[in-house]
Parts: sequence; C-alpha cells; structure tokens
Amino acid sequence: MDLINLPGHGPGSHSHSPSAYADLAGSVATRLPDVFDAVGFSLGSKVLLDLAIRFPGRIRRLVLGGVGDNVFARESVADAAADALEGRYSGDVPAPVSKFISTFDVKSNDRSAVAAVLRRPPNPLFKPDDFKNIIASVLLVNGTEDPIASNAEQLVSSLRPAQVIWLKGVGHFDLPATPGFREAAAEFLQAQVPQDDQEKIA
Repeated sequence: MDLINLPGHGPGSHSHSPSAYADLAGSVATRLPDVFDAVGFSLGSKVLLDLAIRFPGRIRRLVLGGVGDNVFARESVADAAADALEGRYSGDVPAPVSKFISTFDVKSNDRSAVAAVLRRPPNPLFKPDDFKNIIASVLLVNGTEDPIASNAEQLVSSLRPAQVIWLKGVGHFDLPATPGFREAAAEFLQAQVPQDDQEKIA
C-alpha cells in the first residue's frame, strides 16, 4: 500500500500560507489512481470522505479512523495546535494539543507548514446529507477513549451502510499504531464487505 502525505505534511518544501491549503481533497486527488482503496486517520479520514463525495466512482473501500461527529464542525483546537507548533502558545496547553505536540514527528514534518494547514480556511466541512451519494464500502474504526471521535452517532447514521469497530481503551493519537486498527483495516480491504451495518467492540 502506498503512503500519501497530506498537503503540508512529510518531507520536502511546503507552503507556509494557510490559503495554499484551501482545497486539501483537490490537492490529494491529483496524486491518486483512477480507482483505489484507502485508509485514513483523523484529518486524512476527512479528506478521504471529501474525495468519496466528489469522486464517488473512484474509491472502492474506505477505512476511516479517528473521526466522528467532529466532521460536521470546525476543528476546535486547530488554532491552539498551530500556535503550539510554532512555540507561540501562551498559557496552559490543552490536553489534546499537548498530546498532539508530543506525537508530532519533527524530523519528517515542517512545523510551520503543518501550522498553516491547521489555519487553512475550513475544509472539508460536511453536512449529513453530503454523504448520501458515497458508494464506497466503509469501515469506521475508533478508540473508546478518543475525545475527538468517541461521539460518532450522526456520522455512522449518515454513512449507512457502514461497519463500525470500537477499540477498547484506545485514544486518538494511539489509534494508528494500535494492532487492532491495522488488523481491522487489512481484513476489511482483503475481504468482500457485506452491505449492512455491523458494530463491534474489540
């Protein structure tokens, strides 16, 4: 499976202007094959949802992690996280921001570029009806201790049919490295996915 970094992420030269990231999904779409399966986490999951809406025939199977009903609202700690990345945050750093900074890979990412992504014009930002035309098979995997994605009722109902797996004791930034997430994604991508709702606690 190929790894595609989000705009402003990964090695290389990136813009430090938030306006350069005004269409994340559009920027990613040019780097993808005509038809593909995909796994995303957090902002990556949001971008994949946007792609599934805009290019419904291109995605066959979609694994989403670290997202819930937050996809229907602006990113609440984005500005604080951007300030913290650039060392400009004053006062006590909120717990989600502190965790984000502690997991940030400074060797593979440009702090100012990622801060610009966080400060971009709000995109993607969805309404429940936006998901009506998604035809990809969808698996949603979240941790039960994820404050960002633990509430996902509206998202799940908007994505019907979808499979949902909750991983006990897993937080937001722990999810990508959790074996349960990787195993569930691999199994889903390799198997024929039944078109009905299934919710599991793992």
